[in-house]
Amino acid sequence: MDNRMVKMQKRMLDIFQKEIQAWTNDLMRDTFDLEKIMAFIRSKGFDTERLPWMMSQQSGFDPYQILGLDRSVTDEGIKRRYIEVMNKVHPDKAGQEMTCIAAIVNTAYKIIKKERGME
Repeated sequence: MDNRMVKMQKRMLDIFQKEIQAWTNDLMRDTFDLEKIMAFIRSKGFDTERLPWMMSQQSGFDPYQILGLDRSVTDEGIKRRYIEVMNKVHPDKAGQEMTCIAAIVNTAYKIIKKERGME
């Protein structure tokens, strides 16, 4: 009986976390018009193609945090998470306004791969 209750609570928590994440994503998408932000940045003469690289050079840039990973994750877990995130933010699926976000995710993955000697 207790085991079933624990499993049910875990399932409910998983569902709740997914709903909160979806709600947060919707809120962010409604709050920030990435295309307008990127257009403004480009209008000031800033090369948005270099933005992911520039961000990666900042001291606060944590590639594991970008991918939502713990540093103890396995290499296979990193690959799975990268694919999962890219499926959500890739411009072909999420729209061209996500190009910069996808590039940042890609940069984070490259940094982790280099750090761990993957591939």
